[in-house]
Amino acid sequence: MTLNGKTPNEVYYHRHAANAKPRIETRPKVKYSTPCAKPRMCIASKAGTKIKLHLELLEGRLYLPIIRVERI
Repeated sequence: MTLNGKTPNEVYYHRHAANAKPRIETRPKVKYSTPCAKPRMCIASKAGTKIKLHLELLEGRLYLPIIRVERI
């Protein structure tokens, strides 16, 4: 059975697929016409955006990382 690129969580809670949301581009010299995997998404901000990654572990388990992305 296929979920059309969605996770079970997205299907169950009727959420939009994460791969269909605008992306944050950290490469400063990216070409907007560069082909990428489908679906092609727009960029949420200008190219070269700086980000900070926050890593936590769920209940201290190394195999259950929680990653948050923050624009700086």
